[in-house]
Amino acid sequence: MSHVILQPAGNAGAREHYADTIQTPVDIDRIAQYVNPELVTDLKELYPSGQIPTWGVVPGVSLGNKKKWDRIQTGDVCVFSKDGHIFATGTVTLKAHSAELAVDLWGKDPNDNTWEYIYFLDETQNHHIPYSEFNKAVGYKSNFVIQGFSILDEEKSASFMNTFGLSSEIYYPDTTESEFIGLVDTISELSTLDQQGNGTARREQGFLRRHLFGNRKVEQCGICGKEYPVPLLVAAHIKKRARCTLEEQKDYKHIVMPMCKFGCDELYERGYIGVDEGRVATIKPIESAEVRTYINGIEGRPCHNWGDDTREYFEWHLEEHSE
Repeated sequence: MSHVILQPAGNAGAREHYADTIQTPVDIDRIAQYVNPELVTDLKELYPSGQIPTWGVVPGVSLGNKKKWDRIQTGDVCVFSKDGHIFATGTVTLKAHSAELAVDLWGKDPNDNTWEYIYFLDETQNHHIPYSEFNKAVGYKSNFVIQGFSILDEEKSASFMNTFGLSSEIYYPDTTESEFIGLVDTISELSTLDQQGNGTARREQGFLRRHLFGNRKVEQCGICGKEYPVPLLVAAHIKKRARCTLEEQKDYKHIVMPMCKFGCDELYERGYIGVDEGRVATIKPIESAEVRTYINGIEGRPCHNWGDDTREYFEWHLEEHSE
């Protein structure tokens, strides 16, 4: 489950840091001097431009901030606030502990501390969300003021992100294969999609999207073959998820494929198109001339997700929707 990080940035020092390393992202060559090569490789993949929005926190009393930083993970949303409102957000991609990098970027505070617990952001965007709206979304009293670096619990985080549409469609919390298997079992046991169920389903979807897209920001649709930004693609189940057995749901390497929101996913889901012996095929007619033109443009295309391991899933779809 992704969390919301509250990061006040109203004093002079924080405003300066925000201008220096968020509004003006840090060049990767500057970062590379102070972090391990594996992290540099990951950063280069995530940030082709080489410009990386960067933030950090000091260790805090009794390492209090460090302990909170330890909980930060990919997909968390950082909320920057000042003067009674949230003015910006960003999604966490990766993090690093480097006092040397922090000193290079921000120097030291009057207590000789530096902001060495660092995290990197993407999807930064400006906002003007008054505290009153924030408080209402998370269930705080109307006069609550964001003070100090902190992390909201799962329920409050989900409520805030859902209210303001801040959940990332690229970055998800790291989930292992064994955790994914457990998530599938958990979801199957839920009788209602309550808040916990939604969070669990998002973690499952995150694992599937990470499997399909990795850290790429652009990928091909498996039906039409066109390239789209990853947020415009879905991890589509070849066989309808609700009709999959538990073992089929857990077959993540074969049960899902990328489909675009520009028509292919909806047409496939509703049974107008399918994949027959490796090629896109019409299953049932549709009266709309515009939609017919779209289908004509993709009919007969090879589907590279079709193969011995996926054939049964595609055949189920054809049989399910054939008249």
